[in-house]
Amino acid sequence: MIEARSVTKRFGRRTVLNGLDLKIDDGEIIALMGPNGAGKTTLLRLMSTLAEPTGGDVLLDGKSVYEDPVISRKSIGVVGHSTYTYDDLTALENLKFFWSLNGLPGKDFEAAGKALLQRVGLSHRMNDRVAVFSKGMRQRLAIARAILHSPKVLLLDEPFSSLDEKGNEALSQILTEERSRGCSIIIVTHDIRRISSLADRAEVLVHGKIERSFDRASIARGELEAGYRASSDGGIA
Repeated sequence: MIEARSVTKRFGRRTVLNGLDLKIDDGEIIALMGPNGAGKTTLLRLMSTLAEPTGGDVLLDGKSVYEDPVISRKSIGVVGHSTYTYDDLTALENLKFFWSLNGLPGKDFEAAGKALLQRVGLSHRMNDRVAVFSKGMRQRLAIARAILHSPKVLLLDEPFSSLDEKGNEALSQILTEERSRGCSIIIVTHDIRRISSLADRAEVLVHGKIERSFDRASIARGELEAGYRASSDGGIA
């Protein structure tokens, strides 16, 4: 479980997050939605320890992620706007590098790395340098990187945006499997159609606070689209 508790983030005089509370249980997928500038990416950066809040805290299994960020990151997988992959390395070599960074046993990598690339649909390109990969292929590799250490928490910022339909289907399957093993998942997205079939809950963030929440039943009734549009129309650009 990961929880943002009364989180505030200011940049100078501008308040991006304003006393936000959000809890994601084990085995739960949360869609985080809202207009541009609402604070969605900032929240993911705080949860992943890439930034610290001005006030409040982020707790992972009841312990602040900022007490020991290095340890916290071993339990968190991130797919952000940047894929954090290395052009001069092959797909398999990229995963091997991040495998070693996470302190995982080297003897286990070969089989695990190939299995990861199979899951994201890149096994046929495992020995190709990333420099020749398309944006969508880099995104697939970033997804493999994010899940290679079986994290407790997955934080994904617009993960569907660069993928083709086959890639979207593969990611949806991966997220379903990760939820089944108890992973807490947050997905920042504007893709209502895609997220409606995945999310257990959707939270709409406006002006740094959760403005509306939709549970699984209300999403299934089609209430998310109308509610999201109403919130976005009143949000900031």
